[in-house]
Amino acid sequence: MIRTGDIRKLSDFRQNATAHLDRLAETGGVEVLTVNGEAKGVVMSPKVYDELAEKAAMFDNLMAIERSLDDIRAGRVQDAREAMRSIAAEAGIRLPR
Repeated sequence: MIRTGDIRKLSDFRQNATAHLDRLAETGGVEVLTVNGEAKGVVMSPKVYDELAEKAAMFDNLMAIERSLDDIRAGRVQDAREAMRSIAAEAGIRLPR
């Protein structure tokens, strides 16, 4: 969650970048950088970024599982052996029996 204390002017960030980065590293926080009151960027600690990236990857995996379950429920499935034979035939590859 972004709090009003996490909103900073870009000009202030430029002048005090080390202090901002130290604070982010210490708190694990996020800062929204503004120009003329409009959000123009977000700065976060590496820890926060890693956590966010991990959550995004987990969400992508969950969505892939959900799509797979939808395919199963809709009957869009094929036996693995049949699928391998079909792929091999399309590629002109002979599989051992």
